[in-house]
Amino acid sequence: MVRTKAIEAFRILNDFVGDLVAGTRSLEVFESPGFASKIGVSTHLVLRRMCLSHLVVTLSKWAELYDRYKAVIPSETREACLKLRKEIDTRGIRDFRNTVVGHIWDSELKRPLTRSEVDTRLAKVLGGDQQTFLTWINNPADNVFPKTVVAICEAVREGIRAEHGLNDSEIFT
Repeated sequence: MVRTKAIEAFRILNDFVGDLVAGTRSLEVFESPGFASKIGVSTHLVLRRMCLSHLVVTLSKWAELYDRYKAVIPSETREACLKLRKEIDTRGIRDFRNTVVGHIWDSELKRPLTRSEVDTRLAKVLGGDQQTFLTWINNPADNVFPKTVVAICEAVREGIRAEHGLNDSEIFT
């Protein structure tokens, strides 16, 4: 049972690394001057929303992974994992997923959010600055544990592999 959970957690974390890198790097490409100059403002906004939504969904899934698999998280990474779990809640990431990304209806307000309300919640998720948010998730120049979400995912994934002696045939099939 523990080994099965470890395999599941490894696979999920492996997907998270890919999803987080793809979301941050795609946004970087879409906002680069060479690319941005070839598309209209409305297309740019749609691509930005797509990438940020993808990142919000993946970070929300991190919170779920932590809640369901914390028993197989290696002890040397637990503190960073708990801190990340709390940061996701502090930033309102799951709330943003539930009221903006994944649904059209705010249950508490009993209506869809206005553009202004969405922007206010997005600013909270981003911590006020999109680039800082993206670097918090994935900093290709400095993805060192526990500085970025990608580095945390990688450290936990590799710690699980080592602690449970997982082999490639178990985790990549």
